[in-house]
Parts: sequence; C-alpha cells; structure tokens
Amino acid sequence: MLRPCLRTAFFFMLLSTSWLATAQQFSFETIDIPGATRTIVNGLSEDKLVGEFDDADGNTHGFKLGKHSFKQIDVAGSVMTTANGINEKGEIVGIYAKSDGILHGFFKNENSAVKTIDPPNTIRTIAFGLNDLGHVVGQYRTNPGEVRHGYLWKNGKFTTITPPGAIGTTAVGINNNDEIVGTYVDSENNRHGFLLSKGTYKTIDFPGAAFTVCQGINNEGQIAGLYLDTDGNLHGFLLDGGVFTTVDVPSTFNSQVFAINDAGQVAGQYDDANGVTHGFVGTPTDR
Repeated sequence: MLRPCLRTAFFFMLLSTSWLATAQQFSFETIDIPGATRTIVNGLSEDKLVGEFDDADGNTHGFKLGKHSFKQIDVAGSVMTTANGINEKGEIVGIYAKSDGILHGFFKNENSAVKTIDPPNTIRTIAFGLNDLGHVVGQYRTNPGEVRHGYLWKNGKFTTITPPGAIGTTAVGINNNDEIVGTYVDSENNRHGFLLSKGTYKTIDFPGAAFTVCQGINNEGQIAGLYLDTDGNLHGFLLDGGVFTTVDVPSTFNSQVFAINDAGQVAGQYDDANGVTHGFVGTPTDR
C-alpha cells in the first residue's frame, strides 16, 4: 500500500512550488517556513518533517512540521538549535549551542524531555540521525583540531564508528536494522561515503564525483546523500539496489539530500538563483 504523499500534509501550511522531473522519477515540493530567510529540511518520517530555519535577525531555530501543525524547537538556554532527525515515534535529535558556541547533541523524546548527548571528554558533539529504537548516530571531537569521530549511541552507551583507513568520520543515518551510513576522509584527504552493515564497512562513491556523503538509509536499504561534481556543483543522489540516481530539484542550484523515509521520499535543501536556501521534499513518482 502506498503511503500518503507529504504534499497533502504540508501544502496547506506553506507557500510551495512543485515540479515534476520524469527522468529523476521524483516530484518536488519547496518547504519554506514563513518569515524565514533560510529553510532546510534535515529529516523526515512518514508524516512529519524536521529541520532548521533562520529568522529575520539571523537566529537559527529547529522546527517540526506535521499535518495541521508547526512547532519551533529551541533547547532551553541555547542561542542556536537545529532538528536533524525524527523517527516514527516522534523522537527528535539535533544540535544546540549556548553562548560559549560549543555544539552539543540532543535527544528529545515524545514527552518533549530533552537529553544532552555528549560522549565523555568531548568538546563538540553533533547528533544527526536516529531509528525507531532510539539509537542515535553522529560525530564528536575530544580535542581542538582533532579529527572527527563517528559514534553510535545505543542504550545509553557510545560506540565509536571508524571505517578502515579513515582519518575523520561522521555517522549520519541509521535504520531499524542498525545499518549506518555516513562519510569519512582517507589519508589522502579524499572524502567518501560509507555503509556499516553487520559489522562490515563498504565504501560508497558516486561515479565520477569529487566527493560523496551518505546521509540517510531507510529500512529497505535505500541510501540517500549528496556528491560534489568536478565542476564544483552539489547534487543529491539515491542509491537503490546498486543503482545511483542523481536527485536535483529542477532549475535550482546545489541540491543536497539529507534524509530518506520508508516510502522513498527524500528531503534536503537547494539554492535559488538569488542564493536563498530552501528546504524540499521529493516524492517518488513510480511507486
């Protein structure tokens, strides 16, 4: 059974423009928070979106957008908050910073209680994604100038994620099978995507790309992310059954895909001709 299209859920709230890109097999909808100067969709579940927006004063806030609902998310005492991932329970992860500028990961449960996620002795933590079991992935640093480490936070315990040969790692997406995707930098400073499944790492590179970042993985094993081409342009991509597809919002610049749900819908950001950043949702047209 096909799941409801997010267009129905969000159109009534936002001024949106839609395109149909047959070759890419997605229809796209722009997501703009009213009054925002910048909007990014970082994560999506079956019927909700989370992300971040900048207000007219340049302050960054997280948000959750659902059917007939919008909620701004600001961690108490913070000067900046983003919402990066949401699961089907409505649990949310993201980052916040207080006046000292240090980034912390956070986990927000269904009752709105917020828990800071910082591995021991860290100076900077980001929480990027989570699954329906509440397992969280992200990155941390323990010393200034030190390389990034990926992590899995599961049942209150942290496990470091490091692909072989990596000198810097970020874990970004996780599905209910605890398959993890992200990105790493090798000893020659080349950036690659990766998949960690059942204890085995697999490098993922979009063909011909200057670099690749894997951002999300759904329970069907579809992987979404972004890549940089040799001309310096950013593109989104979908990897499904070993086949890569570029995912670009038509007539825009620097499309980036940050998340994918079990319906195969993707979400992310793009820039318009004036350099303004907008969020988007892409819905498969062949399902």
